[in-house]
Amino acid sequence: MKFQVNRYDQVGSTNDVALESARSGAEDGLVVWAQQQIRGRGQRDRIWQSQPESSLTFSVLFHPNQEELAILGRFTALGALAVAQAIKAKTGFTARVKWPNDVLLNGKKICGVLAETDLQPGKVNAVVVGVGVNLLPGAFDANTATNFPASDVFSETSCNLDAEAWLWAILEKIKVLRQLLPGDAFIREWNDYLAFKGEMRSIRNHKGETGLFRLLGVSSGGSLLVEDADGQQFSFQSAEILPSSSSSSE
Repeated sequence: MKFQVNRYDQVGSTNDVALESARSGAEDGLVVWAQQQIRGRGQRDRIWQSQPESSLTFSVLFHPNQEELAILGRFTALGALAVAQAIKAKTGFTARVKWPNDVLLNGKKICGVLAETDLQPGKVNAVVVGVGVNLLPGAFDANTATNFPASDVFSETSCNLDAEAWLWAILEKIKVLRQLLPGDAFIREWNDYLAFKGEMRSIRNHKGETGLFRLLGVSSGGSLLVEDADGQQFSFQSAEILPSSSSSSE
């Protein structure tokens, strides 16, 4: 996989730029990197803040091959895992992937990932994976309410690499992980970095109902495997893991 990095001072959303580029014939591996995005978005239509110098905001364009078309849901995890592995490589700290799309460091959110698909008549034309990483203090508004407290890489690790160094560190991990994407090895990596594995956590399903479940892992289909207090197992394809003081690892 070869990367072509296009750098912008400011955009509305790097995902939007990448999706438009895909429709105009851009090749696999295009990277849209913005110093600031003013209409960034995350999962469930939430706003993803981005500030010059203290944030890293970029999107990668993929044209899925035949094998990848069957596992499009894994592209979100591809971005999150790449960030977690880059942090491990550069700082020695272990970041965790909060299913399905956030990266936590010391229990605080430092990264969000949003994958979007460009659909053309009869086919998937492209997948765009947007990544936003808080690198330094000031990357986010501390007054913004979030389920998990926000932080930044420097505050949690004292590592002060510049944004471009982090960009290439993450892209290198994306390149390696993409080779694993269709197989079981990718799911094993995902489970190795899964946040709260083995713990009891509050989980809110797509209907807004909340219950307490133990996280067992991620299935080959990308769903979250859990069990309730009675030992009955379930899987979630769409849900949100909430902060829980009742978690306990066994």
